[in-house]
Amino acid sequence: MDIDLRTACILCLNVHKKDKTTMNDFADFNSSEIAKNFKGGDVFYFSDAISANGIRHTEAMIKKIIKDKNISVVFFAPNGDSYELSIEFFSGLREMGVKNVLWVLDDEMIFDVLTKYYAQVFDAAITCDYYATFAYRKLGIPSLYYFSSYSKNDFPSLNNRFKDIDVSFVGDCTKANRLEYINHLRKNGIGISVFGEGSENGFIRKDDLSLILSRSKINLNFTRLNTPTASAWFLRDNTLTAVMRQNKGRPMEIAMAGSFCLSEYSSSLPVTFEIGKEMDVFYDKEDLLAKVGYYLENEDIRNQMAGNAHRKAVTLYDVDVFMPELLKELCNVLNSQSYVQMDLTIYKDTVFKKNHITRLTILMFYQFLKLRFKPALETFTNLFQYGLSVFFVSFLRGIRIAFLKVSSKFSRGIK
Repeated sequence: MDIDLRTACILCLNVHKKDKTTMNDFADFNSSEIAKNFKGGDVFYFSDAISANGIRHTEAMIKKIIKDKNISVVFFAPNGDSYELSIEFFSGLREMGVKNVLWVLDDEMIFDVLTKYYAQVFDAAITCDYYATFAYRKLGIPSLYYFSSYSKNDFPSLNNRFKDIDVSFVGDCTKANRLEYINHLRKNGIGISVFGEGSENGFIRKDDLSLILSRSKINLNFTRLNTPTASAWFLRDNTLTAVMRQNKGRPMEIAMAGSFCLSEYSSSLPVTFEIGKEMDVFYDKEDLLAKVGYYLENEDIRNQMAGNAHRKAVTLYDVDVFMPELLKELCNVLNSQSYVQMDLTIYKDTVFKKNHITRLTILMFYQFLKLRFKPALETFTNLFQYGLSVFFVSFLRGIRIAFLKVSSKFSRGIK
């Protein structure tokens, strides 16, 4: 049966229900915007449910929602460590007549360790990584490029506000080498205000973001990916990501706010904004310093570029414009017969198997700490599905990561 926006009901599988006082939840924003364009939609937080109730019970809950609410399309929005729901589970959803769609924000990081494997049993992928669209197509999976669109209503009449901040950066300062660049500016006399984790101003809520962006003459954006850490352990066998760049959503927000963006280079940036006309890029610390100085001195050029970017953002990328067109195209793809997959074999490489068991080990550890012994025992029985060699390596790694996470939270609590 064809998928029609006017008649189809959808289910979004998101990772966690987030506390909006401590983090910005873009996953819920995306889900609500997707649902608005269909007849109806629900959000299910699969990782929270698995932690509390176990894998089998959660899978049964999802299938019940699909049957009870006549779900036609399931959107799966994974993080880099979202291995809890198996590939075989999603294959089973397709057998129920459901269309599976991947909705991925961080494919630059996780395509090679997670999403390309799940894509085998999905009917389409929507990704923020321009180059991943071609990688999915090489695997026979239709894919669409998503620009991380935002609502212009979240940036009301701020583009003419007095700009009293020379340079600002809003984001996680613990990632990559961002602090190195920030400190280089400060050592050379540039006043820069920094907000976000690891900064002097701390976390900034989404509601306050537009004010900071609009007050800033120059808004910085960094694109280097994170290296493997306790939180990004899934990259341990894919360390080449350390030299990659990611097309972030921040330039879109800066444009919506009517401000100027100076971004670290990413090869996919020109797909959304014209470099030199709507924003500019830097390549290293010295180039950053030189261009900050140039744009602080040349207000007219800076403002003209910001205006160009703002007009494009509100005209093409506003969520009320972009999302309906994206989902119409998705329905056309899902209704097409040109992407029928004939090979029903599910392929898993060692990197996937190790990450899968590592994630289940971390999950089991957490369930035990929460005294959820029945779900923890069920999780434990799943640790041996790829044999003893994968089990031993991944189990030890998972226990170590879980211990480091608990120790880090404990030490922050003491401080």
